[in-house]
Amino acid sequence: MIHAVLNPEPDGIALAVLKDDVQLVDARTEMYGREAAALPEFILGKLAENRLKLADVDKWSVGSGPGSFTALRMVAALVSGWCFGNGKQACRGVPGAVALACGAIEAKKIGALYDGRNQELLYFGLKRENGEAIPTGETNVLNAGEAKRFFANRTDEVFVCHLHDLEAIQKVLPSSVAVTPVEKADTAALARNTSVGFDNDLTKLVYIRPAVYTNN
Repeated sequence: MIHAVLNPEPDGIALAVLKDDVQLVDARTEMYGREAAALPEFILGKLAENRLKLADVDKWSVGSGPGSFTALRMVAALVSGWCFGNGKQACRGVPGAVALACGAIEAKKIGALYDGRNQELLYFGLKRENGEAIPTGETNVLNAGEAKRFFANRTDEVFVCHLHDLEAIQKVLPSSVAVTPVEKADTAALARNTSVGFDNDLTKLVYIRPAVYTNN
C-alpha cells in the first residue's frame, strides 16, 4: 500500500510517502504565491524518483491545520481533485499539529503553538495515547495578557512550536513558560495516525481564528 502525506507548514509544504509503513519520501518545498503552481510537479517528481506514479497512491493524508488559510485550502483542493471520482484512492484530513507534536519529545499533554500574527499566538491541544499524538479539541487564540492567565496553571503540559515561529511566539508567551522549537515535524506521523478515518472529505480544516470579512 502506498500512503502519501501533504502537510502545509509555516515555512513550506512537507511531503512524505510510505510503502507498507516504510518511508520512501521525506521532502519539503517552499512555495508561496504563484510559485505554488509548481506543487503538483514537485509531488509527481518525488514519486517518480521512487518509480511511482500518481495512480499508485492508495491513500492520502492531508494536514488540515492550524496554518495559512491559503496553503490549507490549496493543498486540500489539489488532493481532493486527484481523488475525486477515483474509487481506488481514499483521503482524509489530519491536523498538522500531530506532525509537530510527534517531532518533539514525548509527553502525555502537548500544546502546539503557532504564530497567530498581530501579536497573538494560536494554541492547539493534544494528548499522547498508544504512542500517537491525538487532538483534544481544545484551541485558543491568545494575546500577551490572555496568554499569561492561560498558561499559569499548565505545569504538566509540554509546549512545542515550529522553529520558524519561535521568535514571534516568544514575544507573546510569558517568559516563565518554556517552549521547545521543532526544526523538523514528523510528517509521516499523519499517515500513521489512527484517530481519524478516511472519509474523503478535506473541507474540515482547522481554523482556530475564523476568517474575518469587513466592508470598506
